[in-house]
Amino acid sequence: MKKSVNKGISVLLATTVLASPLMLEPKAAYALSIEDVSADDSDVDEETEYTIEFEINKELTAGDSIYVRFPSDYSVDKKLRTSDITLEDDDDDEISIDSVSVSKNVVEIEVDERIRKGTVLTLTIDNITNPEDKGSYEIEVKTSEENSYKGKKISIGKSSSSSSSSSKGDFEASQSSKNAEDGISLTLGKFNLSSKSKLKEGKYIYVNFPSRDMLPKSISKSEVKVNGYKADHVSNLDDDSIRIEIPSGADGDSYIKLEFTSSAGIVNPSKPDKYYSYEIEYDSKKYKSKDVEITGISNTPFSVSLSDSSAGARTSYTFEVDLSSKLGSNAEIEVEFPSGVTVPPILTSNNVTVNGSQVTNVSVLGNKIYFRTPYGFNSTNRASIKFAFEGYLTAPKTAGTYTVTAKIDNKTYKSKEFQVSGVTPPVAVDNTLATVGLTRATASTPAGISIGIKAMGAPIVRNQGFIEVVLPVGFRVPAYLPANTVTVNGVAASFVGVRGQNLIIIPAQDIPAKTAAQVNIAETAGIVNPATPGVYSIGVYNSEERGLLFSRPATIVSLNGVSFKQNVASFTKAGKTTKLAVAPYTVNGNTLMPTTFFRDALGFSISYTKTTAKVVSGNTVMQFKVGSNIATINGKNVTLPAAVQLKNNVPTLPLKTMTERTGYKIIYVNGNYTVYK
Repeated sequence: MKKSVNKGISVLLATTVLASPLMLEPKAAYALSIEDVSADDSDVDEETEYTIEFEINKELTAGDSIYVRFPSDYSVDKKLRTSDITLEDDDDDEISIDSVSVSKNVVEIEVDERIRKGTVLTLTIDNITNPEDKGSYEIEVKTSEENSYKGKKISIGKSSSSSSSSSKGDFEASQSSKNAEDGISLTLGKFNLSSKSKLKEGKYIYVNFPSRDMLPKSISKSEVKVNGYKADHVSNLDDDSIRIEIPSGADGDSYIKLEFTSSAGIVNPSKPDKYYSYEIEYDSKKYKSKDVEITGISNTPFSVSLSDSSAGARTSYTFEVDLSSKLGSNAEIEVEFPSGVTVPPILTSNNVTVNGSQVTNVSVLGNKIYFRTPYGFNSTNRASIKFAFEGYLTAPKTAGTYTVTAKIDNKTYKSKEFQVSGVTPPVAVDNTLATVGLTRATASTPAGISIGIKAMGAPIVRNQGFIEVVLPVGFRVPAYLPANTVTVNGVAASFVGVRGQNLIIIPAQDIPAKTAAQVNIAETAGIVNPATPGVYSIGVYNSEERGLLFSRPATIVSLNGVSFKQNVASFTKAGKTTKLAVAPYTVNGNTLMPTTFFRDALGFSISYTKTTAKVVSGNTVMQFKVGSNIATINGKNVTLPAAVQLKNNVPTLPLKTMTERTGYKIIYVNGNYTVYK
């Protein structure tokens, strides 16, 4: 009986819940909502672009569609393409569109990625023609997840009493400077809105700027005020227009006053003119400013100093620039050098300073260098920009007169002319410390080659001059080497030719005189060591200097030599690769090897625990303790270059100590080791 009563109560509760108002309309909580509809031009019979902002409350996935229905009085281009439409989320990230189609006056947009529930979307559709008659028209939107459209009205072609486009002179535009390209603070208004129009929180004010070169890539909302209150959101619509979301503090106001701080990044137009004006649009009504005048650029040419003004010479550059407005932290600077200057493809931040402070975010594109002032940079009206000698820039290759252009915080400055003298003859250089090394030193083994040239006596012109490497007889050299297997200063060679035992390497970048060059030939290039152990001499030449630059010996050992690489858990012996318990690694410049290496690779007798290790080679007995830098060798204490460590439950021992005590030798080249006897 009790069970029957409980069942009856459950049915009654379920019936009550289902009949409640909350459950009668389950879709209300998930309905799509339109926040704003606007047109670039709201005049009658005008082809224009529409912007629709709406929030979806059901998730969309790739293949789902968004539908926009225009009234029959509109004309919609039947050949709309994906390039006519943009779709962005509320982070201003563009959403991929797969396809667009038009049926009657309905535009279907198929999305190509997932869009989360609750996302506010901004959709722009171009090539829409307004109705021929004035009036209020409803634009409707739905997605493939909804059964019905939601709409919002827009006014088209209202009469002059409430014109959507007012004549010039509705409000004042106040700029902190009239000089072309100056960074400015800006105030637009105050002015009254048309009758009965009031600001509404969450709606948008649109601002059209008079020139496309005035706006930064983005503007922080903290740099914009609406009627004295910080904007809720600011986004760039295109090169000369922005959209400002109205904050709650301005809700209900019947006027507009917009304030942009100097930190917003707005600059005056680059071209002087007396008739620039701003346009503000709100609630489909446009308001234009009185004309403002922009005068010529006020800055004077800056000076350029070179540490060596000889044509093609490696040099430092120093610029002293007087600025038209204060330069602060994180400001973008672009420096464009003449075409004859060699600018390395990679430049580190410690080679560029502004007023003695190291810059950030350095990048190179052709002959332009981009960087930013550091955080905490002291605001100043003068910039001393220096490119250090260590940056490997050069003077122009040809004697003559040159200028440099700098764009600082969106303002352009040009230098005074500077002179470059005639070409200097090749100079004597010192390559006594130049190096040649093989990545593997065992006989009949594929090997890479590392060549460290300390200095060139004459410049090597990219794609023209070359470096020549002469390999002695015995090395096997393939008939062809892919260019991507050879680098010069970290950049893949433009071309690699083979002439018998000689390699002709043409760099893809200029190498100035008196500068170093690092040439690396990968093991995958296909060069194979001689089959006979011994010492071989490798020579280095270049196209611009007579005679040998230098040559260096390379030792080839028998196949019982053991090869391995730093941080790679394996070794190779007699062509066979064996795994290691621990990859070789370095501590304070000392290479540590797992105890098992000396058994598996060199044939020593070993025993070990997690705290001790014992290695025996012939009559040499070596005992070690984990954590200690003292070893006992044949009963005597010996100080190790690094303490013994435990990795993967195996003690790791200093390689140098082990080889010195057992008569083995080490060849090391760029992280590649060969141990032999």
